[in-house]
Amino acid sequence: MVEQIKAGNSKAFEAMVIQYQPKLLSSMIAYTKSYEQAEEICQKTFIRVWQKIDSFRGDSALFTWIYRIGINLAKNEFASSYSRNSSKTTSLDISEHDISSHISPETDLIDKESESIIFNFIETLDIELKTAFTLRELEGRSYEEISTIMKCPIGTVRSRIFRARQLILEFMNQENIIND
Repeated sequence: MVEQIKAGNSKAFEAMVIQYQPKLLSSMIAYTKSYEQAEEICQKTFIRVWQKIDSFRGDSALFTWIYRIGINLAKNEFASSYSRNSSKTTSLDISEHDISSHISPETDLIDKESESIIFNFIETLDIELKTAFTLRELEGRSYEEISTIMKCPIGTVRSRIFRARQLILEFMNQENIIND
């Protein structure tokens, strides 16, 4: 498929987009917490893939290469929106990421509010910590995959995830968010 795309075959490119877009979109939603922002990043990613397909060497799986482009675009978007202090687009309903079982409507509301507060805090983490943590905890990626995606040693990935967890726990303690 890659060779056909490199040769300019738009049908092969369409097939690749159809194959990988749902997986990329899901990953970008988990990363950005915004469906609209995730869609935009996916579109930009596939445009970049079309423009840069000749630079794909095959050192990694095609999706890993595409995903790396998407993550880099998401990081750039995050950095530019942070510097502009602009508000994010409509967030996803966090109930899709329910962590605990719910006993009563009151407990449900408290859990959702706590989860929202925690996700908002995660958004404030340094981009490298946020990326490593999101890839591991929200997407379930292996340390090896994260190392490839972030282009850094596995030890660095582990320390970033550890530091992010540490900061989140400190924040939860500070905010008296109890995680049963």
